Amino acid sequence: MKRRAIAAACIMLAVSATAQNALDAYNVSFNQIKGSSRYVAMGGAFCALGGDISTLSQNPAGIGIYRSSEFSLTMGGQWNHNASKGAETATNSVFTFDNTGIVGTFFTGRHKGLISYNVGLTYNRHVSYNRTFRGANNRLGSSFTNYLECVTNGIPSTDLVVTKEFDAYYQTSSPWLSILGYQSYLISPMSDGSSAYYGLFDPSKSIGSSINTIYEDGRNDEYTINFGGNISDRIYFGVALGIRDLSITRNVLYQESLLGTTGYYDDGNVAGKISGSDFDYSTYYSMRGTGVNGKFGLIARAADFLRLGFAVHTPVYYNITQTMDASVYYRHTLTNGVSASSSQIVPQIVSNRVKIQTPWSFQAGAAYIIGKKGILSAEYQYVAYNRMKMKENNGDPFPVENEFYKTRFRAGNNIKVGLEYRVTNAFSLRAGYAIQLSPVKADLRNVNGEVPVSGLQTAYMLPGNASYYSCGIGYRFSAFNIDMAYQHFYQKSDLFGYSPLFYADGTTLIPGSSEIKSKQNAITVTLGVRF
Repeated sequence: MKRRAIAAACIMLAVSATAQNALDAYNVSFNQIKGSSRYVAMGGAFCALGGDISTLSQNPAGIGIYRSSEFSLTMGGQWNHNASKGAETATNSVFTFDNTGIVGTFFTGRHKGLISYNVGLTYNRHVSYNRTFRGANNRLGSSFTNYLECVTNGIPSTDLVVTKEFDAYYQTSSPWLSILGYQSYLISPMSDGSSAYYGLFDPSKSIGSSINTIYEDGRNDEYTINFGGNISDRIYFGVALGIRDLSITRNVLYQESLLGTTGYYDDGNVAGKISGSDFDYSTYYSMRGTGVNGKFGLIARAADFLRLGFAVHTPVYYNITQTMDASVYYRHTLTNGVSASSSQIVPQIVSNRVKIQTPWSFQAGAAYIIGKKGILSAEYQYVAYNRMKMKENNGDPFPVENEFYKTRFRAGNNIKVGLEYRVTNAFSLRAGYAIQLSPVKADLRNVNGEVPVSGLQTAYMLPGNASYYSCGIGYRFSAFNIDMAYQHFYQKSDLFGYSPLFYADGTTLIPGSSEIKSKQNAITVTLGVRF
């Protein structure tokens, strides 16, 4: 892969200052296994069980199992550990308030037909984004500056200039990322006024390393309003309205250190060829918004020892406000030995409004009641990730992103298994396991496809399978109960600083990636009272 071959093959991409990252839709569609301690301890396998506050946001029919009113509260802590070869391990801990709710049970006085109906209000934290990821590449095959040259080719260099008399940010339609890269000398025009560029990194002679760090904070919370009932102690039904409250803040620091570079520096005072460079590309990004969806579920008592459950969730329809900004700090070394350093910042925080539609999902489960001593429960969930959609605020679809979901994602398959054994009438032991299979297709994971990461935020992660191992205990006395759960989460993901690029003539730009091994240990305690 030669630098000039890349420059000749690259075409101008459709990017703008406020364009979105296609992986945003997946990030708001994915749910962790969180909820009450009993729910967590049994791996979330409650589709056919019910009778737990957490099930109201999973299978609403679970509310029909209640024979008394209940209030419960869940809190705890989680410890995150994200490691990658060659990079410093990122760790953090956070207090969690994952679940609370109240259910009211009302009897009709009948022994057949509608025996009782129930109403409930719940709060559930589906995802906690308080985490840090860090990956490193010690032998680069390409550079972020090569990506910049590709997205900038076709734009006259006169449209990237920022002076007192002319400001490209406001007086042209040029992508802000290209302007930022040009002003930081990460790319240079082939000649004066040229619309073809070259980056600092020449694969035939340059060497370099990179560090990519992502700091995330935020949450995806859901409030549900539930109604359900009990028909003849055989069929339990429920419907729910879910209201989502989303807030994600992401700070990304992408750093490269390069030697044997090819570039030119001229700030009016110092000029010369660039022989080496260290630069930091920093971006700030936030998503805040609300969403709404509907849920419907059934649980059937097929026999005294067997329950069957089914639930369907409509997509969550989000209205989201995005804000972002970016900056570059560079330290260039010139061939004459002079060093030049400065920073470039986009002139203002930019804002954009989009709509995201998460996938439909379907759940089915079965629970085997082992006399009065135990429960064995299993659940399968189908999530149509390839049906995610992203739209402009006026409702017009983003065709590139939506086609990306159809062709690069497949449906997700989640499996949950839970076990509860009642040691005494008051004391129970629990265990569970769950796996959420990655919806990312192999060609994308093997870096055989591009990712729409236009705009200022170029970093993204491709998730692997997520596994949950859990156990817990429960104690019930009179109308009160206390439950504790421990959960271990494990997932491998691939972290990229920018998208690969592919061209009809066979020329490619392949970024380095870092495998992130994520572990999370969580402990929760639930306090409940029935009345």
